[in-house]
Amino acid sequence: MTLLSKLRNENCLNFGISFYQMYIHLKYDNYSTSDFTDEYGVEDIDLYEGIKDAYERVRHLIRASILNADRHNPSRAFSLERHFSNLYASISDRYTECHDCDCTTEMDDTIYVAGVDNYVGSCCSDNYRYHEGHDEYYHDDDYPYDDEEDDGYHNGVYGYDYDVTEQLSPIYHGNEKRLLATEIEVERRNDCSSSIAEDVGQTMRNFALCKHDGSLNNGFEIVSAPATISALKEGWTKFCEANYSDQLSSWHTSTCGMHIHVDRTSLTPLEIGKLLVFVNGKANARFMESIAGRDSRQWSVKKFKGIKDALQRSDKYEALATHKPKTIEFRVFRGNIAKQGIMRNIEFVDALCNFVRTVGMDKDTDTVNRLSYTNFVSYMNTSENKGSYPYLFSWLVRKGYNKGRTKNIQNESEES
Repeated sequence: MTLLSKLRNENCLNFGISFYQMYIHLKYDNYSTSDFTDEYGVEDIDLYEGIKDAYERVRHLIRASILNADRHNPSRAFSLERHFSNLYASISDRYTECHDCDCTTEMDDTIYVAGVDNYVGSCCSDNYRYHEGHDEYYHDDDYPYDDEEDDGYHNGVYGYDYDVTEQLSPIYHGNEKRLLATEIEVERRNDCSSSIAEDVGQTMRNFALCKHDGSLNNGFEIVSAPATISALKEGWTKFCEANYSDQLSSWHTSTCGMHIHVDRTSLTPLEIGKLLVFVNGKANARFMESIAGRDSRQWSVKKFKGIKDALQRSDKYEALATHKPKTIEFRVFRGNIAKQGIMRNIEFVDALCNFVRTVGMDKDTDTVNRLSYTNFVSYMNTSENKGSYPYLFSWLVRKGYNKGRTKNIQNESEES
């Protein structure tokens, strides 16, 4: 019995049709998944489970060596396996199993619980509570209530665990929707004023706060409210115009970095996967080090990433960290308190989030090839993007990326 014959005799879970009928619809009849669910009156989640079941069944049939006629034509069997594998990959990033009850649940309805290193669905999320200071979910039985009592404020600097959103509300400008948040680490210079953190806090009032950071020698980090890109640039312009460069240092240190958070709700899991591939891609390594202003060893160990790694919790110190439930965090940038550098970094993150949305996903290999810095530079060369991201485009021109010529910026000044 051939593999196709075997599939004709096996009904697909939940549909009352065979695996083969589902295969024909989705491969040859140009059905989208929504067309399929509409015709058969099933939920998207049932289609996911059906495709997963079909993929696992096909793999089992092939590896059980029951193909008979197909045994002498393995390309047909493995083509069928690849098709179900591609179907499964195209839909699997939207679903996962609840850690608590094993029910299939949509990723958009899950919370990530660090304590169990896994996702919990809406079916069980009522048993968990979010801790603002830790930026993590805890089971009701394990919630650390005592940690919420002290903000650690001293001389203008709040404690490391203090949640800035206790004081700072999200800032929106116009029709912009994506929220970004920034953290810039700074060190005090030797002749720095004792009130420098309070002065910075006053300048950045209603936009950013200063927080303690144990990784610094004698400094603090300046943490902004979540804000849309134009609001974020406006807030940091006030800081730059106040000119603290005679009291604070960031670029010319071995300790400081700049981190940019992106609101998860503005991205799909697939788009996060593409960002992981771009940031960690070997072919993009030199470009990423150039835009970051530092070697990858200065922020994290570079790791190979695939699209599906968006569904996994990363380590905290990776180039693009995905361990937080509400944001993803770009950790690549060298510390910077110069306007050109701050604005360029903010624009790069926003532009890259928009760029990956333009990259289709027909085959993994094609996707990886298209997620290259050269295609990103081409994307930036449109008149619309030149106007939307002037600091980033100016940097690309100065560094020769728009003409295919590049130079190293490792030893250049903070104003680069």
